[in-house]
Amino acid sequence: MPKLRKPGFTLVELLVVIAIIGVLIALLLPAVQQAREAARRMTCSNHQKQLGLSMHNYHDTHKVFPPGSFAAGLNQSMSTPPHSMSWMPTLLPFMEQGNLYDQLYPYMLTRNSSGFPSNLFNTKIETLMCPSDPNRGQTGEIHGTGDPPPDYNDGFHGNYLLCNGREEITTTTDNDATGMFYYQSRTDFSSVRDGTANTVMAAEILLVKSNVANKRDWRGRYYRSDHLSSIFSTQYAPNTTVTDRMRTCQGSPDNPTYAPCVWDTNTQVIYSRSNHPGGAMATLMDASVQFVPETINVDIWRGYGTREGGEVVTGL
Repeated sequence: MPKLRKPGFTLVELLVVIAIIGVLIALLLPAVQQAREAARRMTCSNHQKQLGLSMHNYHDTHKVFPPGSFAAGLNQSMSTPPHSMSWMPTLLPFMEQGNLYDQLYPYMLTRNSSGFPSNLFNTKIETLMCPSDPNRGQTGEIHGTGDPPPDYNDGFHGNYLLCNGREEITTTTDNDATGMFYYQSRTDFSSVRDGTANTVMAAEILLVKSNVANKRDWRGRYYRSDHLSSIFSTQYAPNTTVTDRMRTCQGSPDNPTYAPCVWDTNTQVIYSRSNHPGGAMATLMDASVQFVPETINVDIWRGYGTREGGEVVTGL
C-alpha cells in the first residue's frame, strides 16, 4: 500500500516561492518609489503654483510685488547685523493665513526681541514646504557666542525662495540685483521687460538640520532672517556642486554635500537645489511652474533670472 503524501511545500518548493517573491519585490519597489516621488513632485508643483497666484493677488492689491526682504524696525542697511524679514510674512493674507499675519504684524516692524512670539514665528506653512525634502519645516537654529539673542533663534524655514537675478549679491548695496526680488525691492509687472514667461519668480532649495549646537544656517528662513537668506541666484544650474555663501551660514551641520554652504561676510549667494531626480521646480512670473533640468545650459538659466536683460531664452 503506497504511503500517503502529507500536504505542504517541500523545502525546494518553499525556496522557489521565496525567490520568486524576492524578484517581484525587486521589480516593483523602484516603480513604487517612482510613483511616490511623482506624487511628491506634483505636490511641490502645486505648492509653487499657489505661491505664484498669491504673488499675483498681492500685486493686484498693492500694485507692486512684495520686496525680496525688508528691514525690521530701524535697520535699513544691508551691512549691519541681519535682523530683517523676508517676503513671506507679507504674503500670508493671500495664502489664507490672514489671522497669522495679524498676530505677526507688530513684530515685523521692530528689532526688539522682547516678547518675541516664538510659537507664531515657528508656525509651519504647508504651502511653502516641498515633500521631497526630508528636512522640510525646520524652525530654529542654535547660535554660538556673540550671535543674536535666543529669541532670534526661532523661525520657520521654507523650501521656496524668490529670484534676485543671475549674479551674486554684495552686502553693502541695496539694489544691485538683475532679478525681480532683492532687498527693499518694489518691482511690478512693468518691470518684467523680458516677459513674464521668460523670467523666474521662485525656485526651491534644500534645507539642512537645525538646532545643532554652534551651527547655523539661515537659508530659507523667513522671519528675523538675513537680508539675503530668502532669495536665490540663477548663476549656476539647479543642483550645482558650487557652494552657497552666506554670512548666516556658519558650520552648517555636517556641511552636507547636497546643500553645501560656507561663511562669507561680503558676497551672498544661494542656488536652487532639490531632491527631485535631475533638476528642480521653478515658478515663472506668469505663475506657471516648470521643471528645470540640472543639465540646462547655464546661459539660458541665467537669462531666465533677469527681468530686463534682453537675453534670448528657449523653453525650460
